[in-house]
Amino acid sequence: MDKWRNRFDKFYDWIKPIVFSITKKNPEQAHWAFTNFCQTLNYLELDKKVLDNESNQKTPPWKISNAAGFNKNAEFSSRIIEYLGFDRMVVGTATADEWKGNVKPRIIRFPESDSMVNWMGLPGIGAERVARRLQNQGNEGIPITINLMSTPEKSGKDMLRDLEKTVLSSRYVPRVDRFELNISCPNIWGNNNKMDVRTKYRGQLKNMLDIVKKGMTDSQDLYIKVSPDLCERDVDEILRACEAYDVRGFTTTNTTTNHNPRYIPKSPDKGGASGNAVYKDSIRVQELFADRTDAKLIACGGINSITRARERCSIGNTSEIQLYTPIIFSGPKLLRNLREAI
Repeated sequence: MDKWRNRFDKFYDWIKPIVFSITKKNPEQAHWAFTNFCQTLNYLELDKKVLDNESNQKTPPWKISNAAGFNKNAEFSSRIIEYLGFDRMVVGTATADEWKGNVKPRIIRFPESDSMVNWMGLPGIGAERVARRLQNQGNEGIPITINLMSTPEKSGKDMLRDLEKTVLSSRYVPRVDRFELNISCPNIWGNNNKMDVRTKYRGQLKNMLDIVKKGMTDSQDLYIKVSPDLCERDVDEILRACEAYDVRGFTTTNTTTNHNPRYIPKSPDKGGASGNAVYKDSIRVQELFADRTDAKLIACGGINSITRARERCSIGNTSEIQLYTPIIFSGPKLLRNLREAI
């Protein structure tokens, strides 16, 4: 069962330096190539033969899902996500309207430190098109999380209507049992680029929670994805806003605006850093939440080994991890390694 997956993982390791070199100026092209390769396997009905493996039959001490951005517009089918080694599929960040995001190129890789910086700005095809893609994938497969935020440049009532539209578009899609409100993207700015809207989102969190909860079904859970740049006061503010809305848990964390030169030697002076660059800040914020709430926590940010997964799952009520940037640098075999940590 593992023969073809072994070849696939070795091929990824072999071709990665070549792809990194070719796509250095625009790393999005590398993700596009990987996506299209997997879609081709799916179309030819070879995805199970090539991607599935014995580690997928094992039950590790944590649930594994992709982090938002990996499967932004449901380009990957849930079959592919499951065969790669995930227990859950995260789609998004989804916005109600189609949005082009910031001008390309908008990602820089730092292979020497297994870190990245992106300032993509929430590009996407719009929530209704995403929902149709998911509908076409059918009723069977792993559970789905919709990571959502309002379309950039919307505010006030328009922002709330935008969130409502995304929830209503997705709530009856088969296997969607969780929404993850993203109040942590560092790549959206307001007031002529003078205000980080993460601050605005925290100030309007109650209204956002109210509109999202009203749109969900009773069987769906609400999580919030938070920033690694929070201080203790910020965490307390978020928890107070969540008290009346049955928020099931928090995903800790998104990317950081702290571009530590140890990991980001040539900062673009914008965007959020991920991979090793966010690991320490992500742990710090996870610990702040663990000290203040018994809610479920999902660990995200720089988890590139069994040791780090164990470290993160030892903090508070944490039994799930999310991955994205570490897969880029370590390859899909990272998922197999994490599944074998019994």
